[in-house]
Amino acid sequence: MTRAYLLLDSNQIPDLYARLFQLAPKAVPHALYLTTRYADLANIGPVLVAVEPTSTLAKTFIEEWQARAGIWLETEANEAELIAHLRSLVHVQLEGEVSAFFRFYDPRIIRLWLADLPDTERDRLMGPVRSIRLAEGCFIHQKNPDQPCGQYATTPWLRLSTEQLESVCQSKRDQFAQRMIEHCQRYFPQCLQGLDLLARQQWAQDCQRNAARQGYSAEDEVMSWIGVYAYFGETFPDGAGQEVYRHLLSERDRTPPQRLEHVLDELTRQLLTDEVAA
Repeated sequence: MTRAYLLLDSNQIPDLYARLFQLAPKAVPHALYLTTRYADLANIGPVLVAVEPTSTLAKTFIEEWQARAGIWLETEANEAELIAHLRSLVHVQLEGEVSAFFRFYDPRIIRLWLADLPDTERDRLMGPVRSIRLAEGCFIHQKNPDQPCGQYATTPWLRLSTEQLESVCQSKRDQFAQRMIEHCQRYFPQCLQGLDLLARQQWAQDCQRNAARQGYSAEDEVMSWIGVYAYFGETFPDGAGQEVYRHLLSERDRTPPQRLEHVLDELTRQLLTDEVAA
């Protein structure tokens, strides 16, 4: 019998366990990082949970999480075999014998990773998973079932070549740049007015570099940085009249997130002051 599961990214879904209890009280979530070397990070790692196709949980997944925070998969294997195989994929070995986390449960990554592989290779990697359902009616099907299940080990069995890694990373960079552009169009449209697509992409790259020079490179940090970059431009925070921001960014008794929060608070104050003055 085929059963459906959701593999969810708890780092992308606030209060995931509370949401699951609310949506499906009898469901039993399984944190994939447990019993691995990453057990201390289980609260921000991938979580597997069974789902009924017509349930409230299924509806919530499709409406809120499917595009960025998890995948829908189906299998005929028992739950223990499925968990074992998925747990074996949580890390990957790169060239140079370097191990790294592998966010295969991100729907954007799994599409790039599996969709264009030869059938025999894709079937082996899917193990007991018969199909994966993604947004916009996209399915990844296993052609030849009865594949062996992977088993977690401290040294990953899964390897990614440099070309595969670059393909996945470039797509992630492109998607993030598009998110930045959409955010700027919504809140600071004047910055992109009259710019064509290539110029807008360049603007997003310049904004990321500007944030990185101050030590901010995480996606949420860069999204927050857009406001100050949109207002001050490439000279920030070294331009004339920006002394207060330089001071805030150099406060030694504050953590980097606290400094960024204070910078945004000061920008809000300045915008309100400018509005009153106008």
